[in-house]
Amino acid sequence: MPNAMHRSNEIQGMISHSAMMSKRAKVNAKLSAYDPDLMSLIACKKSVNWEYPKQGNSWKQAIMNEIDNFKRFDVFTIILLSSVPSGTKIFSIVTGYLTKRTKASTPEHEKVDKRKCTMCLGGHKVIEGVHYN
Repeated sequence: MPNAMHRSNEIQGMISHSAMMSKRAKVNAKLSAYDPDLMSLIACKKSVNWEYPKQGNSWKQAIMNEIDNFKRFDVFTIILLSSVPSGTKIFSIVTGYLTKRTKASTPEHEKVDKRKCTMCLGGHKVIEGVHYN
């Protein structure tokens, strides 16, 4: 993980966050008998559970459910990146992925209930009246 990062470089920011979360996942992986949950969209896309899982919903469906909830509750407006004025700050989104298992699930016979995706905006960086009303 880099010691310093440029705030203007969103990709570096996401990579730094991913590196931090990967380290955390390695520590937490020792606490569970199950495989650790995925930590990035890239890992989800490479997963065998991306589109057609054997149990539960797919990672793709979990992500789309989260986006649909944002749309349904009018959380934000989707705009084209090309329409954003030059110099405007774009806030990064932190995404978490979770596999929920049934009570009857064991590490030997895993029974997936559903997969969940949670997206959070770095709200601690926004300023009332500047970034929202």
